[in-house]
Amino acid sequence: MIKSKTTRLLFLFFGLLLLKPVSAQQEFHEKLFDSYAQFKENSLEKRRFTHKKLQPLIQKFKKKEAFSVTKVGASIEGRSLNLISIGNGNTDVFLWSQMHGDESTATMAIFDLLNFFDAEAFSEEKQEILKNVKLHFLPMLNPDGAQRFQRRNALGIDINRDALMLQSPASKTLKRVRDSLDANFGFNLHDQSTYYNAERTPKPASISFLAPAYNYEKSINEVRGNAMKVIVK
Repeated sequence: MIKSKTTRLLFLFFGLLLLKPVSAQQEFHEKLFDSYAQFKENSLEKRRFTHKKLQPLIQKFKKKEAFSVTKVGASIEGRSLNLISIGNGNTDVFLWSQMHGDESTATMAIFDLLNFFDAEAFSEEKQEILKNVKLHFLPMLNPDGAQRFQRRNALGIDINRDALMLQSPASKTLKRVRDSLDANFGFNLHDQSTYYNAERTPKPASISFLAPAYNYEKSINEVRGNAMKVIVK
């Protein structure tokens, strides 16, 4: 549980710090850390929760003027998939979580982030962020797997391995949303295995980044290059 909370904080921090100038990051980081309790979504305290648990939270943001909430699809068993967007900038950032039903930390962090943007605190910083970017969140892409707290969906398909065959409704929804947004950045958010450690330390990694190649030669085009720059920062 401690590690889950730590990772949840890190997801929140990385999502916000990447949007801040380097010179202002340290001060912003410290203030955000100290005030995290204001934004934490307390209804999502345990790692195991279901699609039903998220619905009141999604409906809350649906009623708020600054947020756009759209049903973009449904799971095999009919559970809704919702896209929550905020911001007016020209840079689109698409984040989705819980392709694996038993990896819920990033879903928890997404609602922390949404609470942050809904709160009164850090209004100047948020105004700066949201005039430059538009954020799109698709939490819990695999609600049927989350219902059973298992990696795969109700058909036994690993959605994270279904990009080519598109056998799952969730995979088709993800591709359709991705294509429609044509986002500048995409974050496929997963829990981190304790098998991995932070480089040159005995400490387990809490968050990891990957900038996947688009071809067998592992070339670096503009998209992959930009992802690498974000990781380095």
